[in-house]
Amino acid sequence: MKETMRRIAALAAVALAGAAQAQEIKVGGIFDLTGITADVGKPFATGVRDAVGWVNENGGVNGKKIRLVDADYGYKVPEGVALYKRLVNDEQVVMVNGWGTGDTEALKDTVTRDKMPFFSASFSAHLNDPKKTPYNFFVPPSYSEALRAWLQWVKEDWKDKSRNPRVAFFYGDNAYGKSPIEAGRRYAKEIGVDVVDEEILPGIVQDATSQLLNMKQKGADYAYTQVTTPNFSAVLRDAKKLGLTTKWGTNVWGFGELLLGVAKEAAEGVVGAMANPPFGENVPGMAKVVAWHQKNHPNDTHDTNYVRGWSYVMVWSEALKRADKAGKLTGEGIREALETFKDFDLGGLSSPVTFTKDDHRATTRVSLYQVQGGKLVKAKETELPRKPEWLGL
Repeated sequence: MKETMRRIAALAAVALAGAAQAQEIKVGGIFDLTGITADVGKPFATGVRDAVGWVNENGGVNGKKIRLVDADYGYKVPEGVALYKRLVNDEQVVMVNGWGTGDTEALKDTVTRDKMPFFSASFSAHLNDPKKTPYNFFVPPSYSEALRAWLQWVKEDWKDKSRNPRVAFFYGDNAYGKSPIEAGRRYAKEIGVDVVDEEILPGIVQDATSQLLNMKQKGADYAYTQVTTPNFSAVLRDAKKLGLTTKWGTNVWGFGELLLGVAKEAAEGVVGAMANPPFGENVPGMAKVVAWHQKNHPNDTHDTNYVRGWSYVMVWSEALKRADKAGKLTGEGIREALETFKDFDLGGLSSPVTFTKDDHRATTRVSLYQVQGGKLVKAKETELPRKPEWLGL
C-alpha cells in the first residue's frame, strides 16, 4: 500500500511539474556584463530583465510566464557560441535575446539551421535581409541607416556653398566597426559629402592623437565614430586637447547619458543617433518603465540603453503572444508572428516596428540628438526611404 502511495505521489509530482512547465515560456539571454562592452551591456541586460518582470506581472504571454534564462559571456565569441548551444539544446528556449556583433555573426548560420529567432543588439544592416538571415531580428534602425541620417544632417548643417563638406570615419577593425562604412561611403558620394579620411581605432583607445592629427591634415570638417562610449570619449578628450574644431557624430552605442558622464565638456556639440529616448523622457511608453524603476530599485540610475532593453522585450513578447494564440509557439511560428508586425507602437520607447517576410528592417526612422549645455536635446528625426537596394547594406 505504501509503495502504491509513493508511486501515486511521484506521478502527481511529475504531472504538476509538467503543468508548471507548460505555463512558462523559456527565452534565452546572451549578455555582456563583464566584457569590453559591459558599460552599455549591463544597463541593456537590466532593461531586458525588468521588462520581462513587468510582462509577467501584467498577464504574461496569454497567461503564461516568461522564464528568462540568461548568462554573461564577457563579450568572448567562443563563450557566446557555447552559451547559445546550451540555451537551445539543454534549456530548450524558444528564442534568444542576444548581444554583440561578433557572436551574432558567428551564430547567424547556426540560428538559421536551428530556426531560432535571434534578437541581437548588433544592428548590422545585412542582418535585415531575410533571404540570408531569416531568423535574425533587431528593433532599432541599422548602423547604416544611422550613418546615412547623420550624413544628411552634415549636408544640411554645412553652410559653405563653395565646396562639399569633408568628413572622416573613425572605426574599429572589427565587424561592428566596419559594418556601416561602405554604406556611408556610397551615400556620402550620392549626396555630395566628401569622405577625406578613415582612421582605425584599437579595441581599447588610450590615445587617439595620431589618428586625430591625420584627420586634421586631411581637413575634415566633420567626423563620425563607430565605436562604443568609452572609446569615443577618449577620442573627444584628445580632440579637445588638440584644439580641433571638427564637429563630431556617433552611433547609438557611442551616445547617450553615459557619454555626458564620461566625456563631460568634451561631448558638447556632439550629434549622435539614438534608437531609444533618454530614460525618463516624456513619451507615453516611459510611464511603465519609470513606475517599475520606482517600485523595484529607485536608487539606481538608468539610461537609453536600459530603455533599449525594455523596447526589445515589448517587441518579442508581443510576437510570443501572437505565436501562442496561433498555436505555433515554435521558432517558425514566432518568426511568422514577427512578420505580421505593421507599425507596432512602442509608445515612443522606440520607433514603430514593421517586419515583413521579405524585409526585416524594423524601422528606417532615425532620431538624432545633440549635446547642448550638457544635456541631450533632440535635433532631428529622419525617415529614410526603404530602398530595396539598401536592404542588407
